[in-house]
Amino acid sequence: MGLLDWLYRNKKESKTESTIKDQDDTDATSNGVRVVMQSEIPTSCNMGNLIFEKKYKEAVELGLKLLESTPNDPGVHINLMDAYFKGKQEVASDYLAKTNYYAKQAILNGHNTGYAEQRLAINLDKAKMYHQSLQLYNLILETNGFHFSSHGCGNSIDWNHRKASALKNLSKAVDNESDVLFTTEEIAQTIQAIKVNDDKERREKEKYDRLIAEIEKAEKAGDYEKIGKLMSELHKPT
Repeated sequence: MGLLDWLYRNKKESKTESTIKDQDDTDATSNGVRVVMQSEIPTSCNMGNLIFEKKYKEAVELGLKLLESTPNDPGVHINLMDAYFKGKQEVASDYLAKTNYYAKQAILNGHNTGYAEQRLAINLDKAKMYHQSLQLYNLILETNGFHFSSHGCGNSIDWNHRKASALKNLSKAVDNESDVLFTTEEIAQTIQAIKVNDDKERREKEKYDRLIAEIEKAEKAGDYEKIGKLMSELHKPT
């Protein structure tokens, strides 16, 4: 029996606890051994669920509360960005300013998938704040150490097109060169956050590769108890 066959044999429904901390998934039972995988669910995921349900006010309230204990959580900031933008006037009269603020905070704290960058770029360009959008494009295209994560989207061609468009329309800008989007210190903070993310992704890949190799070895030996322990370790955060 292959590993995937074993994992999905007698699969039961996932059980999600009422708390926001853990999710237990009972995946298989073999030779009387119950294999339970535990994984931490980021609290910001609850915000994502509220946004999906179009409960934008509730998402904002939860996000602001979460920031009291985790002020540097990029997941909370990106969801606040989403909640304010999608909730619009229903959530706050200055929703665009708040959207931009939390997009920037997400970037500063290491959310470098391109999602926050894209939202901020569109908002700045639509508002004709071309001097500030150019600072964003220079951060993305010209700053040493900046890159999108392996889970990111977009490419240099798209961002170069955005930059070219902003330069073309610079004479129509409502802001000026003295308006700073990112200070030198904030740029350094962003690059450091990206380095931290890179290190985390590297550790996660090394851990995944090691555990998968051990699981396959245990499967060949028929050691299902060990497989259960390894699967539990596989789903713990690094």
